[in-house]
Amino acid sequence: MARPGLPTPRWGARVAARAGAGQARLTRRIAFGALVVALAATGTGCVSLPQEKTGKAPVWSPASADATSTFLRTYDEVTRRAAAGRNDKLITSVESGPLLQASQAEFQIAKRLDPDNKKPASAPTHTGSKVYLPKFQKYPVWFFTVSSTGEAARPTVGLVLRPRAGALWKKAVSVDLDEGVDLPPLATRDGAAVDVSQETGGTLVRPPSKVAIAYAALLADGPTAPQARAFEPHTQTTRSQQATAQNKSQSSAFSYNQKFEVTSVRALATTDGGGLELFTLAETENLAMKTGSLKFERTDAVAAYTGVAAPTAFLRTNWVWQVAAFVPPKDQGNGKVRLLGVDRSLASAEMK
Repeated sequence: MARPGLPTPRWGARVAARAGAGQARLTRRIAFGALVVALAATGTGCVSLPQEKTGKAPVWSPASADATSTFLRTYDEVTRRAAAGRNDKLITSVESGPLLQASQAEFQIAKRLDPDNKKPASAPTHTGSKVYLPKFQKYPVWFFTVSSTGEAARPTVGLVLRPRAGALWKKAVSVDLDEGVDLPPLATRDGAAVDVSQETGGTLVRPPSKVAIAYAALLADGPTAPQARAFEPHTQTTRSQQATAQNKSQSSAFSYNQKFEVTSVRALATTDGGGLELFTLAETENLAMKTGSLKFERTDAVAAYTGVAAPTAFLRTNWVWQVAAFVPPKDQGNGKVRLLGVDRSLASAEMK
């Protein structure tokens, strides 16, 4: 919404963004492009955190194959079929949470932009998949996957989880690492990955939950926020902050508010005492017209999702952020969190 552009959808809606492409292809990299009109903001962003903010209980209900190996073997096949047919029901058998929200939004966008499905989308194949499963008191409830995707074989880190023993697994988070980024080696203890999701006084320079909260605050409050000192610079951070500043510069034309909520945090220990963290944010933007006007390109994600190109009353969008980060150990390097990959996807939109 209030961006110098919107993410390029991972599924069929990408057809419109790739003139002459023979087939749309799912990509998990978020891309920003220019909007016809800049939106405006008044009010400051805010950040909140649910009561269960770490590994104990996700805010969604996960579940999808009988074992980790079975799940990984079937995930690619199911997502390919779901993407090609824009099948909202089928994708729920292997995805949940933020990833499912993004996929279903992209299906809706694809149906609007290519109603006859002349260029079916395809999902990438994951190769060389590895599972990093922590030990749990009763039964496995989540694990990280690391695999290669695409021709460039870029690493993708995923979170797969389930609510209880015997339930099906589902992938809830999937982040492509930035080009040239190497995954830090993960630590093991007694043959299992080491869960540090709820660490508060260990070797990490900052607890994982506070990393997620700080990043949400950094997005909401801009580059001068105190939290900026906690992170290495990242292109996605800068682009989002620039968009927010652009919105706020036109407050006479629109009434605008924005908020972020941390929805999930998981982290595994790395061999150097640091942590590999996956966290998700929910971003909500609300805009009410005053004297300003908006016009979107037909192929814009929000316009395609809603079927409205020129709202006259209000615009509300919900986004999901999926972030992979390396949290360094104490007393090592500059102590700043390094963002390894950042995905921002449309979850829903409403315009009138």
